[in-house]
Formats: sequence, C-alpha cells, structure tokens
Amino acid sequence: MSALSAMAQTYPNRPIKLYLGQAAGGAVDTVARALAERLSSPLGQPVIVEPRPGAGGMLAAEAVARAAPDGYTIGLLDAGALAVNPVLQKKVSYNVAKDFAHIGLVAKIPLVLIANPQLAASNLPELTTYLRQNPGKVTYASSGMGGPLHMAMEAYKQRAGVGAVHIPYKGGAPGLADVVAGHVPLMFVDTNLGSQYAKSGKVKALAVATLERNPQLPDVPTFNESGLKGFDFAPWVGLVAPAGLPRDVAAKLEQALRQVSASPEMAAKVQSLGFIPLKSDGAQFSDFAGKEVAYYRHLIHEQKIQVDE
Repeated sequence: MSALSAMAQTYPNRPIKLYLGQAAGGAVDTVARALAERLSSPLGQPVIVEPRPGAGGMLAAEAVARAAPDGYTIGLLDAGALAVNPVLQKKVSYNVAKDFAHIGLVAKIPLVLIANPQLAASNLPELTTYLRQNPGKVTYASSGMGGPLHMAMEAYKQRAGVGAVHIPYKGGAPGLADVVAGHVPLMFVDTNLGSQYAKSGKVKALAVATLERNPQLPDVPTFNESGLKGFDFAPWVGLVAPAGLPRDVAAKLEQALRQVSASPEMAAKVQSLGFIPLKSDGAQFSDFAGKEVAYYRHLIHEQKIQVDE
C-alpha cells in the first residue's frame, strides 16, 4: 500500500485549513465560515478559515497550489483568482489548469448595474443610447482592476458596443460612495447592497445581471429583458484543493460538500447574504472553470484590458 493510499484511508485525522482570498468580515468570509462550520460535521474534524486577502485572490490561490496534496489544505476561491487574473496578470505563480483539484462550486453573487439619480438614463436601453451618444465621456467605478465589478462592466460594454472610462477604486465601498455623491455616474454592485441603496433613492437600479429577476429588486428588469439576450454575469466561488489529491480524499471532500450544499440551513445562510447557492461535483466545476478562463481570455482580449506594469 502506498503512503498516499494509507493516508486516504485515515483521512481526515487532524484539522483542515481553508484559505480564503477575501478579507475577514465581508460577505464571502461569512459564507466561508458557514461552510467551514458545516463541513466539520461530515468530515469529523474542524475546518479553520484562514483569510489571505490581496492580489485579487492570488495570494490565497498560491497558498493552496503550493500546499501538500493531502486534503488538509483547501481553498474557497473566486473567479478572479481562478479565471480572470491568470489571464490578465503578467506574473502568476500558479497554473490554473494544472495546480488545482476542483471539489465543487459553492455560490454565485448576483450583480446589479446602478447609476447616480442625476444620470440621464433610467433603464438599460436609455443608458446604452446615452453611452453611444457620448463616447468616452462617461465614467464608471469598480472595486479594482480585474475585479468582478470591473469585468461585469466590460462584459456589458462588449455586448452593447459602447464605451465608458474605468475608474478603479481600492474596494467597492469608496467607489459606491462616489456614485452616490455624483462624482462617478455608474457602477456594478452586488444586488444585496445595491437594493439597499436603490430602495433609499440614493441610486437608480438599471438592470440585474442574472437571467432571472432578483427577489430583492423584483421591479428591476434583467439585461436579458432589456435587449441583451442571454447576458448572465455573476461572480462565483468554489472549493478547490492542491492538484494530486488522492482520489479517496477528493471523494470525501466532494461528498462532504454535497451534503452541506443539500442542507436547507446552508442554502438559507447563503441566500441571506444575497448570494445564490450552487451545486456541482468536481468534474462539473473543473469543466465550468475551464470555460470561464476561455471566456475571460476572450473578453480581456476584445476589450484590450491591460494592467499597469
């Protein structure tokens, strides 16, 4: 019997570390801690969340990629770490196609396009017309270069054939503050946050970026309804481990995640944060992630998006 086979039979017999690419205290961190708590039961060991924010999630991804493939290091990583930055950034220390074992998707984060109330557009068709009439004159905020809010706007610009100037901020909060203040007219935000500001009248919600209307903004149409057929853009997070994970260990992690994902309590927790629960096995996640890399490679190339040296 090989050492890996013997290890797989006794796995797990000590705590498991879960790396996270976002800072402690945010919504994704809350999802990670809820997930870790519930994974501990089927695995029979504590799952300890260790945030490692920075570099668009790449620090956490690097930590997972470099860890021993024994199942004691896993990561809740997002599209930025696994699909965007490996294409956009010139220096990435891991290979997304070779360095990870995919366990399963966990959730996606619905987005809404918002505008300052003074902007001369009250819905998506009006915005598209306005941007076409004012090329290069309208700015939009994001949480940072290559982040999901940036990529969402670039996806809209590509599909609609319009232009707008990107103003990256160091986080979503200062960008949103400037949209409310009228310094920047446009921004994508997560629907949970956007609904709060829209209902208070601080911003206008123009369209939600999922195919179905969002229950938090039931009167706001989708991009699909507003003329961009099939437009569906939602950042996602999924559970991964280092490549080379023994098959039995991977199966135990997949089974534990499947059990947690089927829990109404976990689904309710994810939904309370404005996220949409997802379910998949490792093979489905791997296939999905590969398609996401191809999509972002095309988007970044078409939109000529480049990071500063």
